[in-house]
Amino acid sequence: MEKGRESIYKTEVREASKLEKNNKRKEDRVSNLPDEVLHRILSTLDAKSAVQTCVLSKRWRHVWTSLPVLNFLDSSFDDFLHFQCFVDHFLSRRDASSNISVLNFACTDHELDDGHTHIVDSIIDHVTLTPPITIQGLYIVAECIVGKLPQLSICQSLTTLKLAHISTETTTFDFLSLTHLHLFDCRFECGLEELLDPFRDCLNLKHLYLHRCQYYGGFQRFKIFAPKLTLLSIALMRVDEMFDSDCTIQLFTPKLQSFTYCDFDLYDFSIEGDLPFIEEVDIDMGCLAKDTYSLLQLIELFQVMGNAQFVSLSPDIIDVLATFPDLLDGRSSPFTRVRTFVLNMDTPSSSFVIPPNVMAYLFSGSRGLDFLISMNGKVWKKVYKTSFQNEKCNTITIFLPKFL
Repeated sequence: MEKGRESIYKTEVREASKLEKNNKRKEDRVSNLPDEVLHRILSTLDAKSAVQTCVLSKRWRHVWTSLPVLNFLDSSFDDFLHFQCFVDHFLSRRDASSNISVLNFACTDHELDDGHTHIVDSIIDHVTLTPPITIQGLYIVAECIVGKLPQLSICQSLTTLKLAHISTETTTFDFLSLTHLHLFDCRFECGLEELLDPFRDCLNLKHLYLHRCQYYGGFQRFKIFAPKLTLLSIALMRVDEMFDSDCTIQLFTPKLQSFTYCDFDLYDFSIEGDLPFIEEVDIDMGCLAKDTYSLLQLIELFQVMGNAQFVSLSPDIIDVLATFPDLLDGRSSPFTRVRTFVLNMDTPSSSFVIPPNVMAYLFSGSRGLDFLISMNGKVWKKVYKTSFQNEKCNTITIFLPKFL
């Protein structure tokens, strides 16, 4: 009996020893991963978690100091002062010879008062004044004043810049290498200049997003000079916190392929030259005034966007076009190459009618198209595929289920 127990005990000891050796082997395998692999893994974490992970292994202890991707998130901290101290400490202890390719800074859970806004400027100092750094992407989400934005022009490697909720007196972006610029809910003090041309030195800019931005100043013309721009998205842009009907948006974007506009009002657009490469047009208007001025604005905008193959419009636009049938009679159809039309129904409705003269005006120049219904940005239903060649346009009535 005793021998049997001893045998079982020895077997358990051997298995435990074997398991311990296997765990050590696995641990050694992980610990011996190349720094490039560790960097890739740790770059998916926020900076605080990355530092905490490095404590688990002696060999990893200093790996965080050379991470190429940094994610500073205040959501990882209960107190803003701890977050600020962590960021300052992290940057000061970094390996000064290592590169940063992407830096994300998001302060969304805490409001920065005047005494703590320097944290963003200190980040700009770090990525611009540390010689080995060739940053490619910088993302800043923080409600604060940024004074050193122009300093980013030093970064000849910067290709993507995303700013959200910041305030600045900077009115021009002198970033020659920049290809993608995202501005969301930013506030700009522009002074009294009549013409605002903020992107004239971004000669390589390809994608531009202007969403909910506020511009304070006396300008009458807002110019987007971007000879290589392929995508432009404008949403709820305001001048002095209101829609300025006297402001004209001037476009010099000869390579534009995608145009998106979302607002309750429509700015006047002045387009220099043609848009021969335009493929996608998405215009979402809510509560658009039903007057002849709005109609003529739409007609003029459609005319310059006429090469689009994909067109998405909201019901308010259809309503304005339908209100003045006499003004559509005899007008040639602007969209001669369209293949897909989407009616974007953001607001649930039991039915919606598109008069035949509106369909004829919009698409009679097209050989045929797919007619789709979209609910809140998601395609819900394909109405039909039709050809307008030698075919009379009929009234289209769209019935929608009540639960939408």
